[in-house]
Amino acid sequence: MLNEVAFPNFSIIMRQAGMDFLILDGEHGGFDYTGMAGLIMVARLSGIPIVVRLPDNGRRDITKAMDMGADGLLLPMTDSAEEIREVVRYAKYAPLGQRGISTNRGHTFYDPGCLEDYMGQANGENMIFAQIETRRGVENIDEILGVDGVDGIFIGPNDLSCDLGCLGERGKEPVLEAIRTAGRAAAKSGKRAGIITEKDAFLEEAGKCGFDLFCCGSEISFWKKAGRDISERIHRMGAEKEGEKEGI
Repeated sequence: MLNEVAFPNFSIIMRQAGMDFLILDGEHGGFDYTGMAGLIMVARLSGIPIVVRLPDNGRRDITKAMDMGADGLLLPMTDSAEEIREVVRYAKYAPLGQRGISTNRGHTFYDPGCLEDYMGQANGENMIFAQIETRRGVENIDEILGVDGVDGIFIGPNDLSCDLGCLGERGKEPVLEAIRTAGRAAAKSGKRAGIITEKDAFLEEAGKCGFDLFCCGSEISFWKKAGRDISERIHRMGAEKEGEKEGI
């Protein structure tokens, strides 16, 4: 589930609903750092992994998200191994990366213990994903997955279909083929593959191709659908009442 609204208890509700993980949308969501810190901490306390989708691969947001306690990071519009390597560099401690050491923070629940042990543990547990949503990203997917410290990829069909020239209903096949390419590359590398979409055709193809991470829309889309269902139900009931009156 994609989290775009700063409602702190959202993660608890999604955990109760049976969701396995959340993606906090730092790319498009209107979060400030205080709001993000609260969402991440509540998610950790409720036992649901939370991955932050970054605005870019700059050090500032990576450092803050990791120190807040994010379980992982997702870099949108990843076109090359060099771009995702920068995320690994700032998100992982030495010797794998160059993450700044400040451990009396949310990511340790303010109790880091032995520094050397904690750094190794954090490097093993924190996840890094590249979001593939351009033609160039698909072309470079083997190199992207080959970066040490990268755990997998997520396909982003909306931007990918735009970049491939098949936006909307003008043809799904180029995106489906990109999903197949991603599935083969992930299997070859032994890493994970995910997708962020509400479209059944893409979800089904991803399932066939061995993907195991599925993000099917955001809370906004769920609320919108629920609101429409309620509205249609009320209007339907009103129409039935009017019909009953006319029949009297």
